[in-house]
Amino acid sequence: MENYRINQRLGKGSQGSVYLVKHKDDGEDYVLKKIECNDEYEANKAFMEAKALDVLKHRFICGYKEFFVTWDKEQSAMFVCIVMDYYQMGDLDRVLKQNRSKHTSIEEMVLKKWIGQILEAVVFVHQKNIIHRDLKPSNILVTEDLDISIGDFGVSTIMSESRTKTRTTVGSMNWMAPEVLQRPYDERSDVWSMGCIFLEMATCGLLDYAQITHLLMDIKTKPQALEDILEQIAKIYNPSLCQAIRTMLRLNFQQRTTASELIELPYMQECLALNESPLLPGSKKNSPDKKTKKNTSEVPTDKGIEGILSFMEKNSNDPNSLFNALKTLLEYPSEELKLSQDAKRLVSELMRKHITKVNIQILACRLLAVLATEAHEENDILYSRQVISPVALAMKSHPSSVDLQAAATQLLMALSADESAASEIGRLGGVQDTLAALRNFPNNVEIAVNCCSAFWSLCIDEANAKIVTEERGLQDICQAMDTHMDTPHLMEAACSAIWSLSMEEENIEMMSDFGTIRLILLALKKHQEDARVVKNACMALATIVEADESYAYDVLRGDEDDPGCAILLDAFTHHRENEEVAENFACCVTELAQYYELKNEMKARNFDKALEDIQLKFALNPDVLHQIDEAATALGGERKVRSNSLRSRPRSARR
Repeated sequence: MENYRINQRLGKGSQGSVYLVKHKDDGEDYVLKKIECNDEYEANKAFMEAKALDVLKHRFICGYKEFFVTWDKEQSAMFVCIVMDYYQMGDLDRVLKQNRSKHTSIEEMVLKKWIGQILEAVVFVHQKNIIHRDLKPSNILVTEDLDISIGDFGVSTIMSESRTKTRTTVGSMNWMAPEVLQRPYDERSDVWSMGCIFLEMATCGLLDYAQITHLLMDIKTKPQALEDILEQIAKIYNPSLCQAIRTMLRLNFQQRTTASELIELPYMQECLALNESPLLPGSKKNSPDKKTKKNTSEVPTDKGIEGILSFMEKNSNDPNSLFNALKTLLEYPSEELKLSQDAKRLVSELMRKHITKVNIQILACRLLAVLATEAHEENDILYSRQVISPVALAMKSHPSSVDLQAAATQLLMALSADESAASEIGRLGGVQDTLAALRNFPNNVEIAVNCCSAFWSLCIDEANAKIVTEERGLQDICQAMDTHMDTPHLMEAACSAIWSLSMEEENIEMMSDFGTIRLILLALKKHQEDARVVKNACMALATIVEADESYAYDVLRGDEDDPGCAILLDAFTHHRENEEVAENFACCVTELAQYYELKNEMKARNFDKALEDIQLKFALNPDVLHQIDEAATALGGERKVRSNSLRSRPRSARR
């Protein structure tokens, strides 16, 4: 301490006292942080750990001048002291407060510049196997050149609370990842904090301090709160920023991106490019299409599919040649389009290599979707992380491209029918990507059908169903039904997705809020001639009613014009010969007959006669007949407990 003269105390908090000091030799101003330790032994250990921060030499990280241990006679305590550069411009928190007071948003170019600088610094830190643990605007300093510098690594990064007399502040909890109370920090916890900072930067012209503070806590338990504010941000900034923030603020840390993975997003590459970041892949820096066009080769059409694939491998750096080659492959009839495992691997590698080229992503997804419909090998590479990962990355990279989202969701729909692929899609964040597509394009019927069909299969996997539940995806499915009620394919898929989601109690509780029973009955009424809609709607109704008796009375009430039992029977009469419809209709009757009012209503409408008719028709089908007999018994007066619950999670998606 003898080398410094204290000018003033800048602040005191749970992390120690902070002073503005002047070095007696060079006359420069510095910031000195004093952190009280339990004893001399622990102080020396903390000092040695703090020395590890010497490796953090980076243009966007606040430099440390020195570390030392000192004894304070007045306080009779040992302190570790960290001396760092002083920034006259203050910190990012100060900038945000100024903007909030004026209700002005940060200019997008400045925002992107700062995002790139923060990302570059955090990636550097993580590459050194260091986690910051306390990223927040007040720990991000602003230079006189209006660059960003991340600081305050000393306490929370290296030294434990048991060693020093420090504690996590309530304020820091705002930016803290939701999982850190149950498990140790890892680098994805820093990514959550970084996402919160980007969210604050993007909303300083929209929200005041109290509102953003409330929002940062709200998004840890209410995914819809994040979606609502992102909708507002998209009106000010590039929608790709919203997708990046959404990726960083995924509640499930296992689906959350790492800082290094963020570099792959084109929007983040634009942010890094503004700072001429060394993190940018060399091929991404300056490769204008004009220059590439001159070297574009003509796709060979006389050498078959193998010739085109060889051409793609040879011209792997030329996006225009690849675009033309993919386009040529898609002109082949689907039955002729046979690609080896190596060829499929090539397509996925080229997707990742040219992730910024949306047209290549669209055609590659369409090609893989065609191949997926013909894939029959159990270990086909299409179902692996190697193929699914670039598809998920493409969806995150081009959130505003309707063609890309349509092609990618169609591919995920096809892949999700495979159990292993469905699990992999969930692990890679594909469930949230599918939800984002449905939310971003609610009026696009193709995307709505693809997404609901994908959820049908994805939610058979329990982990995926929990993700959709946490994200309140049931609401999006119900909104899609309401918007596209005239589309039978969507009704078929949505009813099945609802059936899968009904395995989660939380979804059952939410169904009254979203009018789920009303929507299913309306789908039955509008599409009573479509056997697939009737079959899936009956099973969805049966499962929901089994879980909660209040929904049985929603069925009894029906819609504005007809009681639910009348709608159900009318729909069934169109498909008396269809064994799948008969079986699911009988399941539905069995559950509804558990309630006195519904039993009487069904008897009055001659449901028993309908059951007698199909008992004769399916007398030789024991599985269907067993279900019909159960329904007849329940309707006849006996309350029978079924041997197998309808809410047992199915093993595979039945299409």
